[in-house]
Amino acid sequence: MRGKPDEDASMGQPKGHVRPLLWSSGCLVLPVLGLAYWIGQSHPLAGVLLSGLAVLLAPVPSLLFIHRQRSRMVADMEKAEEVAAQLRLQLETVRYRTSRLREELQAADRQARLSHQLTLLGQFTAGFMHEFNNPLAIVTGRIEVLLEERKGDAALRADLEQMLKETRYMSSIASTLLQALRRERGGEVFEASAPQKALEDALSAVRPSAERQGIRVEEQIFEVPRVDVPEHVVGEVVRGLLNNALEALKGREEAVVWVRLGPYRTAGAKVVVRVEDNGPGVPESIRRHLFEPFVAQSSGRERLGLGLFLAASLLDIYDGGIRYETREGGGASFVIELPPARFTRGQPYHWFAGGASE
Repeated sequence: MRGKPDEDASMGQPKGHVRPLLWSSGCLVLPVLGLAYWIGQSHPLAGVLLSGLAVLLAPVPSLLFIHRQRSRMVADMEKAEEVAAQLRLQLETVRYRTSRLREELQAADRQARLSHQLTLLGQFTAGFMHEFNNPLAIVTGRIEVLLEERKGDAALRADLEQMLKETRYMSSIASTLLQALRRERGGEVFEASAPQKALEDALSAVRPSAERQGIRVEEQIFEVPRVDVPEHVVGEVVRGLLNNALEALKGREEAVVWVRLGPYRTAGAKVVVRVEDNGPGVPESIRRHLFEPFVAQSSGRERLGLGLFLAASLLDIYDGGIRYETREGGGASFVIELPPARFTRGQPYHWFAGGASE
């Protein structure tokens, strides 16, 4: 390695055994000059011409040597530029790989922090659900008693029945919340649900808020088969999407939310529900992370907590799914896919697949 700088410094200079030859090449003209002197005694013009020719030929060996050295230097420079280009390319490759590794490390660090957050959240939720279910059960029981005691008051009974329905709905959601966080399917046996009813219940729950904000809610619901998903799960997912749409449409003129339950045409295909709005849509920067927890930027649809993550997790438990699409004409479109229930001897397929028997 130490000899390389000396070698580079001597590049273009004649080697030790070449210098004497280069200097002695000038002596080749001496015989020609002697011949010119001899001829010049009898023919002066010829002697002058011959002497001039000798003078012209004298630097020819040096010029040839310089040309050769120049060609060699040009070749060495081209080779050095090629090596430099390769080194620059390697450097860029190293920088790119370093950047990718840094991004992967940051992503792994975020994932580790997220896993820790979810673990803590699961522990917190388990304790919270235990404390939450106790008073909820008391309220539910008291409402049932009041229904028995106030049989003659039709108006009060209607309110109590609605309250009982909501408390039971809260209890069902509380029982599946931990399943969503843990991504574990519960061992409960449930009836195949009618998505039409779940959508109507969700719409009736959010319609008063929509009317207060001046937001028009349009529905298009077709007859479809029952689905192999609990009714309260379908209702919770749709209700969450409707609340997100109302939040995104705040202060927007001519705001509209569409809820569509598509017609069922192909046996075995997923039942499709669409919740759409003509709001600002979801920023492209967070679409890839839309169904991950704790995605946040600033406000509105750029601030995501656990809602969409829980919706996706719940649907995934029951072999369903949810995805985001850009709506034509602007806005957002969330597509929910629900597996149709297969009935055998009057019971849902999952009831038999779980090992239950009559």
